[in-house]
Amino acid sequence: MQINIIHTAMTIGLMTMIMATLGILLGRYIGPLLGKKAEMIGCVTLIIIGFSIVYQHI
Repeated sequence: MQINIIHTAMTIGLMTMIMATLGILLGRYIGPLLGKKAEMIGCVTLIIIGFSIVYQHI
């Protein structure tokens, strides 16, 4: 399989930068609107993901 590693790494890096930037920009506008509700939703989501990972490895 012929894969150009430099091209692949640059594509992954570029997409990561774009998604992180969009997340920061959206967070600035949505954060004040949702406030504590968004924090609670994020907290519960991360706890569920954590329990799911632990359950899969037991």
